[in-house]
Amino acid sequence: MGRRPLNDDPGGKQREEEWEVAGLGHEPVMRADVVRLLLPMPRPGLRLIDFTVGLGGHAEALLEAAPPDTELLAFDRDPSALARARQRLSGFGSRVHFCARPFSGLALALQDLGWDGVDGALADLGVSSMQLDDAARGFSFRADAALDMRMDPGGAETAAELIARLEEAELRHLLREFGEEPAARRIARTIKQASEAPTTTAELRDLVRKAVGSRGGRRHDPSTLTFQALRIAVNDELGELERLLDELPLCLSPGGRAVILSYHSLEDRRVKRAFADWSRSCVCPPQVLLCECGGTPRARNLTRGGLTADDDEVAQNPRARSARLRAIEWIVDSGAAS
Repeated sequence: MGRRPLNDDPGGKQREEEWEVAGLGHEPVMRADVVRLLLPMPRPGLRLIDFTVGLGGHAEALLEAAPPDTELLAFDRDPSALARARQRLSGFGSRVHFCARPFSGLALALQDLGWDGVDGALADLGVSSMQLDDAARGFSFRADAALDMRMDPGGAETAAELIARLEEAELRHLLREFGEEPAARRIARTIKQASEAPTTTAELRDLVRKAVGSRGGRRHDPSTLTFQALRIAVNDELGELERLLDELPLCLSPGGRAVILSYHSLEDRRVKRAFADWSRSCVCPPQVLLCECGGTPRARNLTRGGLTADDDEVAQNPRARSARLRAIEWIVDSGAAS
């Protein structure tokens, strides 16, 4: 069956991961496409990075398809995910190196390994199935739990603490900016006028429903975008993505490839813009009619418009419905970390 139609601004379709994922399995999204794009012609001595190793599904597929001397650096800031990835990938022994750092720790991680560049990099963004399925983490409105939402439990403030700290106008801006929530004003007012700030997922869900109604004129739970916005803010997800996009040109070797899977338009716009900038030859300002910079592209875009999962995969793995995959191949010498 053919691929799902593409849409330049997926918007609401890509914002549905919360209700799509809950209770489902942990099948890696678009696994075959990730392997095909990152390992077009596997050769000895490859060095790979999985920036969001999660449960290790993509990493396992890459290591199985790559030559036996391939090494992989596995990042994740969630210690529970990293522990489970260690278990899943234990059969690959010393070929896998684990790193409990944010993306900004890449240079130090490469320095520790003595790597001067990598041949392939993968980032599967957003919340993981494991995090949503664990009710105690507070990511999902489907079960009552403490309103936490931290990917790193030892990290910054929880979602409950964030809500309590913000003024109504700040909360309204957060819901609009990170959730693209059309009822942000009503929801923020209802939350801040409550006798007590919500401390559990059920309390927050009930306040959102009070603000917009049990369905809010929507096909899915009206809490979806509020939970997304708070999760993104608590974990600084868009800031982390910006740091990842800053790091990629510094680590990819010439001919190296990067694949990024995003699940909502806030992520995808940033990836699309960065890949387009790297693939552009001319960087002259718009008012210059003829190119004066003499620039050359730094990368080749491998997936113009992005790829989406086909109907068969969506039927087997509903989380893939909201995924969009973009890939580039680096051309120039990046002067990777030394």
